[in-house]
Amino acid sequence: MVIVWLKFLICAAIILFAGSRLTKYGDVIAEKTGLSHAWIGVVLLATITSLPELANGVSAAALARVPDLAFGDLLGACMINMFTLAMLDMIWWLRGRESVFVGTKRSNIISTLFGIILLLTTSLALLFSFQLFDFSVLGVSIYSFLIFGIYLLGIRALRGYRTGEIVAEKEYGHISDSRAYFCFLIMALVVVAAGSWLPFIGSEIVKVMGWGETFVAVLFIAIATTLPELTVSLSALRMGQAAMSVGNLVGSNFFNVSIIFLVDVFYQPASLFSSVSQNMVYAALFGALLMGIALVALERRIVNRIPSIIIILLYLFSLFFLFHTGILS
Repeated sequence: MVIVWLKFLICAAIILFAGSRLTKYGDVIAEKTGLSHAWIGVVLLATITSLPELANGVSAAALARVPDLAFGDLLGACMINMFTLAMLDMIWWLRGRESVFVGTKRSNIISTLFGIILLLTTSLALLFSFQLFDFSVLGVSIYSFLIFGIYLLGIRALRGYRTGEIVAEKEYGHISDSRAYFCFLIMALVVVAAGSWLPFIGSEIVKVMGWGETFVAVLFIAIATTLPELTVSLSALRMGQAAMSVGNLVGSNFFNVSIIFLVDVFYQPASLFSSVSQNMVYAALFGALLMGIALVALERRIVNRIPSIIIILLYLFSLFFLFHTGILS
């Protein structure tokens, strides 16, 4: 029992270390390419910090053959990312800083909106799959194709926000382009390797502790895979880049849901939507609701901490609700 938890802590520590380095080199690339910090957060950093979810999902589907560990991690990560956003806002409030929702950009709002659409689409797809039909092409559900299509539309909508602000003083002039890209790539590979290890650790936890796969996925696996998001967003906030911090979290949710398509491709025994627990619907709906509250705060630039308090309380309630409806058992 001790060994499996030691493995989990080591894997989480690796992800935490690599994730913290991604922030710095993401900022370097933003400076050198002229890409906006908001776009870097929403697209580049969000994609990279979601690599543990991607690696875990593909590994869980193709190697470990545990679809609930893959699906539960993706939805659980969306919920935890919003909880992280709210907690960062509360920490900033205790330090006398303005709300993180105030200094954000339009691209943050767009990615949040598409994240909500993707989560609602996922919940409806799960319902249709369980109650009506689930047509698949080469073992891949039509709902997975729909989700990926919406993701591509979102990326296209974000294309107009790539240009960054003009930086008069080069903070990273001493770092060469080749070094920035090389270090970024190395840290990304480390994150992928650790993420690929996670589903096997998760399966071991299930066997050793006797817990359900969804419980392990939504809590433990999701916590581990979202460590890069936490580290990157906190580091970005410390650098005064609220748009990058928020963009990383909402952008990660946007990317996480799109991973369902790839997981479905690698999970060949059957359609992914027909193989996971029916109660995943609730997790998707809770994720959409949490992002909806964040969207209102972003759109209206709410300066008080009421949205963050609501998100925190709702997240804790969602865990209580999911536990008592049997999802986390």
